[in-house]
Amino acid sequence: MNEQQRLSVFQAQTQNVRELKKAWAQVNRQINASLVHQNNKAVEINTKLLALIYCALAEAIFSKLIHTPHGLSLNEIDQIRNVSNQKGVKFGWTKCAELAMQSVEGEKSNHEPNVLKKLSSLIEQFIFDPSLMRNKLAHGQWCIALNHDNTAVNLDITKEVARCTIIDLYRRENALERLAAIIEDMVESPNKAHRRDYWTHLCELEDAALKMSAWTIESKVKQLTVKRSYMARS
Repeated sequence: MNEQQRLSVFQAQTQNVRELKKAWAQVNRQINASLVHQNNKAVEINTKLLALIYCALAEAIFSKLIHTPHGLSLNEIDQIRNVSNQKGVKFGWTKCAELAMQSVEGEKSNHEPNVLKKLSSLIEQFIFDPSLMRNKLAHGQWCIALNHDNTAVNLDITKEVARCTIIDLYRRENALERLAAIIEDMVESPNKAHRRDYWTHLCELEDAALKMSAWTIESKVKQLTVKRSYMARS
């Protein structure tokens, strides 16, 4: 890869992220309408479509991030891609943070190890390998997942797909955006934006995660019903 190719990938993924966010908003509206009308089958179908969109969005955001112009070196991009391909997306995010942190200047302090420890914890908690669920759904395993060789049912992944709700996807999407913002600052502006905004981004991520931890499908339906009633009276 050369610099022109890096720029082309970055521009392509920037557009892909923009369009995927529009797709997310559209499917989310369909889920909201289905929840209000208690159409459980439509909720189930659209939740799986939203999961596919999340998987695509996660991959596009990560690719856009590592290909940011004037950020990581081409060699560092190759390192991250190799780690992601060999070990999984979580390791790719962690490797990206480690390499970006090397550009943060300053006196020796606990900042570097503390930031990397925190980011590793958040990546472990909120980022998962999107290829697993995406591949199962995209390959026709819509409700029953098979093993790697397609010779038997994989009960663990089947349960994981069944447990996935819009609330789970909201939490992951929010954390994805916040984590990407934190690491993007490290890549683009390690000694200005990162130092200025790190704690702000981190607090926003953790505050939102705490708030969302109390969300349930029932509370979501109640909120939507109240909103719909209010709009009908207006």
